Amino acid sequence: MYRNLLVAHDLSVEADIAVRRAAQLARQHGAHVTLLHVIEEYFPDRMMDTVREAAEVALRDAAVANAIADYQLLIRQGRAATTVTQAAQELKTDLLLIGAHHQQLLERFDGTTLERIARHCRTPILLAVDESAVPYARALAGLDLSLCACQAWRAGYRLLPTDAALLALNAYQPGKTDRADEHLETQRALLRQTLQDERTQLPAEGPQLLCAVQPGNFQQALETALKEWMPDLLVLGSRSRGAIEQAMLGSSTRYFLRRPPCDILISQ
Repeated sequence: MYRNLLVAHDLSVEADIAVRRAAQLARQHGAHVTLLHVIEEYFPDRMMDTVREAAEVALRDAAVANAIADYQLLIRQGRAATTVTQAAQELKTDLLLIGAHHQQLLERFDGTTLERIARHCRTPILLAVDESAVPYARALAGLDLSLCACQAWRAGYRLLPTDAALLALNAYQPGKTDRADEHLETQRALLRQTLQDERTQLPAEGPQLLCAVQPGNFQQALETALKEWMPDLLVLGSRSRGAIEQAMLGSSTRYFLRRPPCDILISQ
């Protein structure tokens, strides 16, 4: 269950979408919501008071407009990625919600604020882009059988309402062999066994569980499933199985964060 939600709000329209999703999840899980705004610019003391007051008014208006009953406001100064990550740790946040981010020119080299947070934050992160913010009904989880991907799948399971469906998708490249069909069936059996093992660690009541193995490239398999399954939530691990990418954001995760087809839940 998610009892402690943190929304990183940059006072943009996109951040208001994250507040709407936080309000929906707070009602679903009975959660407390913290609205955080980070002031990155430097202002003289007198101006800083005015900036803080304006930010508090904007956050409070967002909370009231979305009928969030149990909430608090938090205004801090510093670098956004570092400050948000620290706040999530200090508050023992169960889920960090962020709205879509517009990439700027300099960020093409260092990554967006969201990507920098995802590289270091241990809290599951929800990128909220769906303006309707209705309860999730169909979720797609990319599952490469790594520990990180399994943790993300568990986070998605806990997030979804019990009447939703969660499809775990594994992409498998069997190579050129006469036994490709046999290898593919072995991979399906491995995926089913993995999900059975993971299921024992979760609450008895949860979404309907489905699984599929798609031959080919992982990212292409996800794109195909997104078109066919049409989920309202995509669940991804923030790291891939590759040794090099263990130290950075996985390439497929980074790709979808920059081109979100729906809300995206990522977890380490």
